[in-house]
Amino acid sequence: MVALSDDGDLLERFIALPAPKLFMYGDQNNALSYLQQLDRNGVELAEIPHSAHFPMYSNPPEMWRRITRFIKAHAKGADA
Repeated sequence: MVALSDDGDLLERFIALPAPKLFMYGDQNNALSYLQQLDRNGVELAEIPHSAHFPMYSNPPEMWRRITRFIKAHAKGADA
C-alpha cells in the first residue's frame, strides 16, 4: 500500500474515476498538501471535526452523516 501511495499515481487515478467522489479527512489533517488539487478537480471534501487520520474512530456519527449526505445528493442524479 505504501508503494502504491508513493509511486502508483493514486491521486490521479482517484480524480479520474468516472463517478462522484468524496474525500474525508480529520480536521487535524486539514493541511494535507493535495486537498486543493482534489477540490480543483471536483472532489467533494469532507473535513470531520475532532478527528485526525481515522475519522471513523474519532467521530463516527459525523463521518456517517457526511457519507449519507453525499450519497443522497448524488442518488438524485442517478434517477435522471
